[in-house]
Amino acid sequence: MGVDISASRIRLLELDGRADTHRVLSYASEPLPAEAIANEQIVDAEAVAASMKRALERSGSRTRRAAIAVSGPAVISKIIDMPAELGDAEIEQQIAFDAEQYIPHPKEEVNLDFQVLERDTDNPDVNRVLLVACRRDHVEARVGAMEMAGLEVCIVDIETYALQNACSLLIEQSPALAAAGANVAVFDLGDQQTRLSVSHGGRNVYSRELSFGGRQLAGDLLERHDLSEIDQLRGRLRTGEIAPEAIADEVDAFAHRAAGQIERALQFYMSAGSQEETIDQVVLVGGTTLFPGIEEAVASRLSWPVTVGNPLAGMLASTAARRNHVDYDGPALMVATGLAMRSVR
Repeated sequence: MGVDISASRIRLLELDGRADTHRVLSYASEPLPAEAIANEQIVDAEAVAASMKRALERSGSRTRRAAIAVSGPAVISKIIDMPAELGDAEIEQQIAFDAEQYIPHPKEEVNLDFQVLERDTDNPDVNRVLLVACRRDHVEARVGAMEMAGLEVCIVDIETYALQNACSLLIEQSPALAAAGANVAVFDLGDQQTRLSVSHGGRNVYSRELSFGGRQLAGDLLERHDLSEIDQLRGRLRTGEIAPEAIADEVDAFAHRAAGQIERALQFYMSAGSQEETIDQVVLVGGTTLFPGIEEAVASRLSWPVTVGNPLAGMLASTAARRNHVDYDGPALMVATGLAMRSVR
């Protein structure tokens, strides 16, 4: 199963990929105590494990093998050049030998991994290799919390790459977006941060993290409606007990700020390109998009077409997953989906 450990909650998602189609087998989401995560690092492993145990119980899943992800300043990634004749074992040895050139930490304090991306178009004797490193204590804290909850961590990914993995599902849902030359900008609007991933013809070409999110919007809405938990607010929005019109002012104020951030981020991307770039579609995902009216309010302030994406759109889902509102929560499940896809692709 894919397990997304964010700043404010845990989301687990289990997919089945038989018969060339994906199906949601299980899903659950549980809030985390405010003090459990700080600066994208686990500071209270017992609290995280307790939330994970509750999510597992609610999901009904029997799976205990998990893929998780790390993020934040503890993660370093860069593309390096390596001789094309080197095999994986030789690349691994060379990276270990030259680690100090790439990583600003002693190599015994980090976990390293790599992937050969492609042959250098300007030099056929060289491969472009993606090198990723993360501080070992950051990885061990997340693995340890999952083990306390009874899970075996089989894969540790990077959140940015899990997001890119899920973006492939969004693009597959629209053949026009997968067409050669189409540029799609996906903004994952999280609690404290937003991740931008731009794909060109279905292939990721640019990633960036932005330091804004929906926490202030959530706090403003909780205060206005005299509620203590975000799940209470979303439950009342989902059932219609709180009408979209009752949150329109706060959503509009957030959309004004978000649209400004999105426009600046895309202008920076286009100006940094080696040739003039255009954006054909802006796709909004993440927990903040679950508030009604976000799509329309942001779209009214941008010159690009805007839509809210759901990586699980069109998938069949188990009765238990639907009972846990997987259909409603889909746009917030990009990282969990990208991780869960590791077992079916």
